[in-house]
Amino acid sequence: MILNKEYIEKLCLVSGWSQNELARQMKIPKGTISNALSARRGAGRKLLSRLLMVFPNESTESLISNGGR
Repeated sequence: MILNKEYIEKLCLVSGWSQNELARQMKIPKGTISNALSARRGAGRKLLSRLLMVFPNESTESLISNGGR
């Protein structure tokens, strides 16, 4: 799956989080979220579930890009 980078960055901005803080909140290495947001690596179920953990009011569909599989 390819993450919806712009939407996730907007969520971080509203939360006052940097990408490093997002990784800390998700309890994952900062390189993992960096690679996923830049589409160097796809996002798996574990990463997506961690995103939903820190943004519980969001849907899976809002966090992945339209063409992301």
